[in-house]
Amino acid sequence: MNRKYVYFIWAFAFLSLFLILFFFIGNKPQQLQATEDVQVENPPFLTYITASGIVEPASGNIIISPPFNRIIEKINVSVNDQVKKGTILFQLYNQDLRTNLKIKQKKYEESLSNFHKLKAFPREEDLIIAQETLNKAQAIFDESTTEYCMDSCRARTKEEHCIRLYKYRQAEADFQIAQAQFKKVKSGTWQPELKIAQDAVEQAKADVEAMEAEIEQTNIKSPIDGTVLQIKIREGETSDQSKTAIILGNVSELNLRVGIDQFNELRFHPNCPAVAFKQGDITMEFPLKFIHIEPFMVSKKYLTNELQEKVDTQIFEILYRIEKNDSHLFIGEQMDVYIYENKDNSKCACLTSQAAFDPETNNSEN
Repeated sequence: MNRKYVYFIWAFAFLSLFLILFFFIGNKPQQLQATEDVQVENPPFLTYITASGIVEPASGNIIISPPFNRIIEKINVSVNDQVKKGTILFQLYNQDLRTNLKIKQKKYEESLSNFHKLKAFPREEDLIIAQETLNKAQAIFDESTTEYCMDSCRARTKEEHCIRLYKYRQAEADFQIAQAQFKKVKSGTWQPELKIAQDAVEQAKADVEAMEAEIEQTNIKSPIDGTVLQIKIREGETSDQSKTAIILGNVSELNLRVGIDQFNELRFHPNCPAVAFKQGDITMEFPLKFIHIEPFMVSKKYLTNELQEKVDTQIFEILYRIEKNDSHLFIGEQMDVYIYENKDNSKCACLTSQAAFDPETNNSEN
């Protein structure tokens, strides 16, 4: 009985092993085929560098964010709209700012009126009053002088002499005050006071301009002529200045941002031809024109699906112009890129893509 149980276990183990081997062997061609489907069956060059590229507008993706957090009052554009530079994309709530602007405008007008009042001094009426006050003081002073002189000649009592002397000195002081007051009125506003009033006007004007600028910032405008690529906000919600609101771009021409592993740096030459394919569609190729290399390396984000591809590595980015304008390309689309590799990099300057395709041309060069 125990021996039959052991035989049963051995039979079950062999059956399980057979099923496991059958499963792996049966699925191996399908896995290889799935890998091959991603790659181009007939690469465009005999020797090449593979990479991935992301389609972007010629202007780059322009990120529009609000300058401060406010309620979004109105969105004036839709996705795919063509906009001109200066077009208002969306507006933020600014009623409180407009109310503050009116207050500051009133303060500016008040300070400006005060400055003009001080600058207009002396008024004609003030001059007349000051002149008449001076004349009156002078008449009283002349009268007291005459009485004082006559008193000195008449030899009256000492008490009367003191009273007339007091009146004389009092009239003299009033006359001097009237003279100083007339001179002050005639000279107009004191210059330091006028300077303080002028500074107050400039401060009030600056407050008004600052408030107008803040109100203007609530009207978010397009910085370029381009197309609205994406809208991530909705009317009535509170905007976040740290997040993207709208993405713009000039899609009249398209660029391809290609990332190449740092290990392939010595194999790359900017003069060598390059082509791109849509992923999943190898029937149409897109010739690429070199623009520039960005010197700052970044971490790898996009993969080519090659079996020997290194993932944990840095890449340097190359910007190409897509020479074939195809409306079926989308911004942000990932493409497979093939860059011709020639050990003699000096020949890439005069090598055309047709020559790179031709095996005989390459053999004759080598």
